[in-house]
Amino acid sequence: MEKRVFLGSFVNHEKLKKSYTEIKKDLSGVVSGSWVKPENFHITYRFLGNTPTQKIEDILASLSSELGKDIEVDITLEGLGVFPNIDSPKVLFYRVLENKTLKDIYNVIEDKLLTLGYKKEIKPFIPHVTILRIKEVKVQQFSEKIKKYENRVFLKQKTLVVDLIESILNPRGAIYRKLNGV
Repeated sequence: MEKRVFLGSFVNHEKLKKSYTEIKKDLSGVVSGSWVKPENFHITYRFLGNTPTQKIEDILASLSSELGKDIEVDITLEGLGVFPNIDSPKVLFYRVLENKTLKDIYNVIEDKLLTLGYKKEIKPFIPHVTILRIKEVKVQQFSEKIKKYENRVFLKQKTLVVDLIESILNPRGAIYRKLNGV
């Protein structure tokens, strides 16, 4: 049996609901796609995809000292960003400002996954919190609208918990379930 999993940290979605609602309203008619439910807001360190149950047990054992514990981290969500670029946006996200602690967490995860046979991630680690997977967009209007959020601080958070999270896909959006401590 397999589960679709990733390593990540949920962020305080309650403090983001107001800005999220404002952004959705502001971008209405300019962009459409799948909006992420606020309770699913997270930073992904590593997406592992469909993973056999035995491998999940190995990951949980290897990362046991990192998972499910409060980690002191000073993160700031400021401004909005897009992947891959503003001319062809596919993902809209809250930007997470550069943060050494997040990079350290990422590096520990990468090193431990390497010992389990996973290859190092090629793409650079860019911490972010996805809010929309874009299907259609009026690029010029979209670009102008997200600029106004450029220097806006949406959230400051002092602690995070790293979890192994199962992503269960369904037509109304993904359901996330923590696997560590189960």
